[in-house]
Amino acid sequence: MAALFSFIILGGCASLYSVVTFEVLEPATVSFPDHVEQLIFLNRAPITPDVWNEATRDQLDARQLVILDTLINNNLNRGILEVLRQSPLKRFQMPIWLNDRRTDTLALEDRILTRREVDHICDTIGADAIISMEYYYVGLNERFDYYTDAPTQVLNNYYEVFNRLKWNIHFPGRPTPYDSYETVDTLFFPVIADGIPVGENLSGLTMVRELFYASGVKYGRYLVPVWNQASRLLYRGKGDSLKQAAKYTVAADWESAYSIWNRLTLSSDSSMAAKALHNLAIYYELEDNLHSSSFLVDRALAFDSLEVIRSYREELDVRLLNRAEILKQVN
Repeated sequence: MAALFSFIILGGCASLYSVVTFEVLEPATVSFPDHVEQLIFLNRAPITPDVWNEATRDQLDARQLVILDTLINNNLNRGILEVLRQSPLKRFQMPIWLNDRRTDTLALEDRILTRREVDHICDTIGADAIISMEYYYVGLNERFDYYTDAPTQVLNNYYEVFNRLKWNIHFPGRPTPYDSYETVDTLFFPVIADGIPVGENLSGLTMVRELFYASGVKYGRYLVPVWNQASRLLYRGKGDSLKQAAKYTVAADWESAYSIWNRLTLSSDSSMAAKALHNLAIYYELEDNLHSSSFLVDRALAFDSLEVIRSYREELDVRLLNRAEILKQVN
């Protein structure tokens, strides 16, 4: 089999399942025209105390502000670049990184790039699109919960670090952005949980670093197709044949499992036939033969509309819808 997978066995009062996990390629949210080859990431975010929440900004001097800004942008770019380079969309794996920090406003989103500015930057640098970060906003808070019957005793203590970022995608010749997207992310770092010290004693710098790296990964996955883990339920059932087939799959002997399932499709027990057809459908999905998989799921539903099979029909429909978009984006 071409897919990488692992197994978990789930038990229930009526039946047993094996969970097979594997990777599927999912399309980007935004689709770039075919002529777009070279990307510019343009950092326009203002360097100002106003981008920090009130509880933090009063503690920052000019030097600390610059250090934090550097930390934020380095990890944001690191997250984006990691996703771009892991994507099968090869043409975006070597972007150009530029800084042109905004000083025009403290309102943070008053002024976007003009058509003339976009044309000039792309012509000068030799790029087909500009992805501009217009601003970021970030905050760090420490939270406490106390015991209701002992209000001076700490029940929970944790840090909350959060951000908001605004992204625009510009093409030459367009008076308005091709796409605008705002990300909002929050991470929690526990210190005390249910009265018990937990976790590491992380610095605020580490928390901010992890948050913006995660935000970079998130936006990167918005821009390019990425591999994600999917899981499917294989019927093991109570019957000896299904159990034996499941043992074959755990041992990576899929051909022997296939032979058993194929034989069980002729069973006079409609539920057994449906389960066998469902398992065969997953076999073909792992081979990336989605059309055969879809055909077999429909046959399974004709025998018995079991909930697991109905759910799989919906999951497969999503993959079929995504397939055309993935081919368009990657090819």
